[in-house]
Amino acid sequence: MHEFEMIRDYFRPLTMGRKEAGGLLDDAAILDVPDGYDLVMSSDTLCGGVHFLDDESADNIAHKCLRVNLSDMAAMGAVPYCYQLNLAFSRKPDAAWAKIFTEALMEDNRAFEVFCSGGDTTVIEGPMLVSLTITGLVPKGKAVKRSGAKAGDLVVVTGNIGNAVIGLKVLLGILDVDDPAEFTTACHCPMPRTAIAEAVHTYANAAVDISDGMIADLSHICGASGLGAQVHGDKIPFSDGAKRLMEQGVISVEDLITGGDDYELALAVAPEDFEAFKAQAAERGVCVCAIGTFVSFDFEGDAVQVLDASGEPMAFESDGWTHF
Repeated sequence: MHEFEMIRDYFRPLTMGRKEAGGLLDDAAILDVPDGYDLVMSSDTLCGGVHFLDDESADNIAHKCLRVNLSDMAAMGAVPYCYQLNLAFSRKPDAAWAKIFTEALMEDNRAFEVFCSGGDTTVIEGPMLVSLTITGLVPKGKAVKRSGAKAGDLVVVTGNIGNAVIGLKVLLGILDVDDPAEFTTACHCPMPRTAIAEAVHTYANAAVDISDGMIADLSHICGASGLGAQVHGDKIPFSDGAKRLMEQGVISVEDLITGGDDYELALAVAPEDFEAFKAQAAERGVCVCAIGTFVSFDFEGDAVQVLDASGEPMAFESDGWTHF
């Protein structure tokens, strides 16, 4: 299959017919930013053997490459707009692979109301690389940054923490569980919290997506805001399946809150706004939970402390994932 045949037959439909993409016939897209909005941009690069298995299926790669970027939009309180997709293949792709990959992307295009505005394809020596740059729209001046947390704000998280790292351990053969579907799905096909973008830019003072581990990403808010955070370990939301594995002693709290790849959100929300935020999120099908408080950083040790049932700080060997 010729490169431009692949673009015409499989990638052009991902533009959803939007005029901004120009049918992928030009060198660049022409984007319209409505009056009263800011354009928010973010990029992520996924590498075979690091972010997905070398033999990963095309649909799993497609879902993950788009959804991890959508998660960044959710953290900024932005509604996703469009994306640019760059693929560096380790070998010449065939039509079957391209069909499965683009069908999965089309599924998510429709689910999250986005479109592909362009990109690039090439071949490299080494593992496959998938790089995606996404744009979103947020009311002017309302983008949520990591630096806006205030002392006394609640530490709030969406969803359950840690399912993805269990899924990864299952896929790598480290863990053997009776019903791995909920864990492997969390790893392959995370659910970005774009449904609550409006609630995030209305109520959150700061936010970050939990991609590198809850503790590591909370520390990014703390560093940018000049604060510490005290988290109550018994308030962190875990799925029933994760709780069972902890009770069996095959997974630890540390594994779950430092493993990463959750793509949930961690946010700073003023106490007086929490119930309104929780209610608005629930209307969009998203569960949120207050697990601690942002505080003045006047204690020894790491900026993020996880307290046990007796109020003592818990010690962990690692805060989370790092590439270097």
